[in-house]
Formats: sequence, structure tokens, C-alpha cells
Amino acid sequence: MIVRLLALWNSSMPLRFLFVGGWNFVFGYLAFVGSYWLLKSVLSDWLIVLISYVLGITNSFITHRRLTYRSHGCWWWEYIRFYVVYGGQLVLNVVLIAVFVTWLSWNAYLTQLGITLFLTFASYWGHKIYSFKENHD
Repeated sequence: MIVRLLALWNSSMPLRFLFVGGWNFVFGYLAFVGSYWLLKSVLSDWLIVLISYVLGITNSFITHRRLTYRSHGCWWWEYIRFYVVYGGQLVLNVVLIAVFVTWLSWNAYLTQLGITLFLTFASYWGHKIYSFKENHD
């Protein structure tokens, strides 16, 4: 049974992405929750999102590079491309937080939960096509 599960893990990039993405989702959301809880009285919402993004993106890069895409390319260039993929997502996240939390007074924790869930799945294609494009199994 364990051998079959390992064979499935090794042969399926989408399965690896889902598991690693699940961890990254939890880590990214908790990075936001912790940052918001610690810093909400001294920083604006958009700065808190920025801080949580740097923490989340760095964790995500390490785990996706090693576990999902199994890349052996130049880590520095891949890290830069990884940030390019997330750059658009960061802008969208900041805009959505501003609209729903700052202007409409929605709950920041639930709003960020929904945003993070959507962006986790959207990132698969960006990383597959661009960040780690030459290093797929």
C-alpha cells in the first residue's frame, strides 16, 4: 500500500501540487492571521497583506520547488519568476482587501480566507507554465 501511494505521489504533479498547495494555503492564511493580529494597530491593511505575502511566497517557493516541481534549476531565477507570478495576485489581493475590508467593513479573516483559496488554485498554472517551466517531471 505504501509503495503504491509513493508511486502515485511520484507520478502525479497535480497531486503533489494539491498536497503542497494545501500546506501553503494553511501557512499563507496563518501568516496573514498572525501578521494582522500582531500589526493591525500599527500598520495599514495593505502593509499587513504585503508582509504575509512575503512570508507565504517564500514558504511556497521552497515547498513547490522541492516537492511539486522538483526543480534543479537556478533557484535565484526561479524565485524571481515565482514572484512575477505572484505579483499579479498580490495586486489583486490588496485591491480586494481594500474593497471588502477597508471600504465595505467585511470580516478581514473570512475575506482573506476566500481570496487565499482562489489564488492557491490559480497559481498552479502560472508556476507550471512560467516559474518552473523547464523543470517538470
